[in-house]
Amino acid sequence: MDAEGNPHEGLKVEYIDPTNGEPVFKTITFFAQMLRPGERTLPLKQTANQLVAPFEGGPGHSIINGERFDWARFDTLAVPGGTWVEHVNETDSPIVLFVASDEPTLRKVGLFKRWGRKDSGDTVRLPS
Repeated sequence: MDAEGNPHEGLKVEYIDPTNGEPVFKTITFFAQMLRPGERTLPLKQTANQLVAPFEGGPGHSIINGERFDWARFDTLAVPGGTWVEHVNETDSPIVLFVASDEPTLRKVGLFKRWGRKDSGDTVRLPS
């Protein structure tokens, strides 16, 4: 696993329609997100809502607005838009999360935005 990834999201790939490069559905999109062994993402906040389901590896936990939620394979975690979230892989093996998001809807109406926290605790606006 030599890809650097994103400190706020680990390694993330969006499922897209290969004929047009757009999300498969107009209002919802899907991602596969991998957390490398022992990885903890930096806090991320975005306007989109997400459903997160670990489907390979685990256990792990997520911290949503400061509250810890433990999860295992095939659990489902709701991450409301406007909340800070971190994901943590507690194992020495990769974890793959399946993520569904209403991001395309918010993009179309100009409301999709993202922020991240640095190691220092400073909040920065991330590219949308």
